[in-house]
Amino acid sequence: MLNQAKTLEELEKQVISLNNEMFPNHNLATILGNGRREKPRFAFVFINPTHKNISSRKEWQGPRFPFIGTRQVWRVFYNAGLFDKALIDGINKNAEWSLGFTSKVLEFLDSKSFYFTNLVKFTGNNAELPDSAKIQMFLPLLKRELELLQPKFIVTFGLLPFESLTERKIKLQEYYTNALKRNELEFFEAKINSFKAKIIPCYFPVGRGNPKRAIEMLKMLQTLE
Repeated sequence: MLNQAKTLEELEKQVISLNNEMFPNHNLATILGNGRREKPRFAFVFINPTHKNISSRKEWQGPRFPFIGTRQVWRVFYNAGLFDKALIDGINKNAEWSLGFTSKVLEFLDSKSFYFTNLVKFTGNNAELPDSAKIQMFLPLLKRELELLQPKFIVTFGLLPFESLTERKIKLQEYYTNALKRNELEFFEAKINSFKAKIIPCYFPVGRGNPKRAIEMLKMLQTLE
């Protein structure tokens, strides 16, 4: 079964194989998760990669992980105190990421004990949300990925990853308001296969989300023990 990979490397091969099987004529490469690959403090789960990630180009020779070659998400993390000034300066100054710069960002994620990944591991040609069929296709792979990683906390951006992993619905506005009042984030416990996860919902940091509120919520991660 696809979700029975014993290592992240094996799981990554399965993700690529599934994409090749289900979308044989797709013109974009698969974007996988990356960062601290064993027991990260935070696994950040976004929704789905798009063509704006330059590592979606099939000729790309470097590592592939969410938001390579983009700016907004990294600015949100920087404004929340979670990203390096020298790196954000490099992102703001350069239109393209070099392979060397990409490796520096990946090294930073590892040093901070961060792991970035997506709910749906299919790279879209636009920013549309994935449909239910793609979510159901890739959700078992995400669950196995998180089970292998064993992160201390999982931060989900947007309600799709949160609801998919917890099988519960919340009002993000209400959660946000309560978090501000207490100046701390509540986590939700969920069983992901054999792994007992602690999951924190957050506004999506770009586009249709709410970057300002995402920054406020990410700043509160330091209150977690």
